[in-house]
Amino acid sequence: MRKLSSHGVRWRGRDYLGAWMAGQAGRRVRIRHMPHHDHEIEVCDPTGRHLGTAHLADAATPEQLDELRRTRTVRARRLREEAKKAEALRRQRFAPATTPTPAQRLGAVTTAEADQELAAASDSDMAALALPDLIPHAPPPDDWNTPASLRPATREEKR
Repeated sequence: MRKLSSHGVRWRGRDYLGAWMAGQAGRRVRIRHMPHHDHEIEVCDPTGRHLGTAHLADAATPEQLDELRRTRTVRARRLREEAKKAEALRRQRFAPATTPTPAQRLGAVTTAEADQELAAASDSDMAALALPDLIPHAPPPDDWNTPASLRPATREEKR
């Protein structure tokens, strides 16, 4: 159950509007939708009677959608190229041998190059960069049912 407002009906964090909604703020409704068609929803009253269709209120323009697709394509291409380069760097290459000898690795790397690549890799690891203790969590509200270990101590408990 949802409620109509002056902004239409809210569903999945988006507002949907229909011309038929004018003057019906506060009315309780139900939503029906097609799984892959989030540009419009069907609105019904609580008994299931169809009231009308509501369309996404702040839908992007066709120009914005085209630019978004181009930007996503460029990003996907760049990420594919980076993954291809990383895969090539990951492979170990060995010198050819015609007699049984210990394997000789190819692709010498200096200490500075190794340090630079390792530093760049550590900077991109978001889990390592996270600082969970930097900002302490706020205490839970008094009306929440919390375990005794998380409850703030009262004056009687402090004694």
